[in-house]
Amino acid sequence: MSLGKGVRMLVVFGCLSGASTLCSAQTGGIFDLSWNTMDGGGETYLTGGVFSLGGTIGQPDAGATMAGGVYTLQGGFWPGAAAAGPCSIADFSPPYGALNFFDVQTFLARFSAHDASADLTGDGVWNFFDVQLFLNAFSAGCP
Repeated sequence: MSLGKGVRMLVVFGCLSGASTLCSAQTGGIFDLSWNTMDGGGETYLTGGVFSLGGTIGQPDAGATMAGGVYTLQGGFWPGAAAAGPCSIADFSPPYGALNFFDVQTFLARFSAHDASADLTGDGVWNFFDVQLFLNAFSAGCP
């Protein structure tokens, strides 16, 4: 490695190290964000066979209602909202409760990516039988 390349790498490393020490929580005025968390993450709704899992990124901490001044925050997963889940194993995409093109598109994308939610038979193999189950459920519609 040449001396010039080594010096450039040292300067870049120094800049990155210095920038990371400048990052901190925001404080000031009447707001204080010195304590916070990021919870959950990933897909908002995943299904596989008869199982389903919901989540969201940035989910507030679960617990009682938190209040300060004129502001309130209710923790938990989408508090106050009635969580509507899939109406069948073919209901892959919101809005849940209605089967449409987006359910087919989402299933095919997950099937081709070998996503566990598209393995409808649950046998660890993505084949015609998964597609057949999807098409049968899609043809039956939502109850």
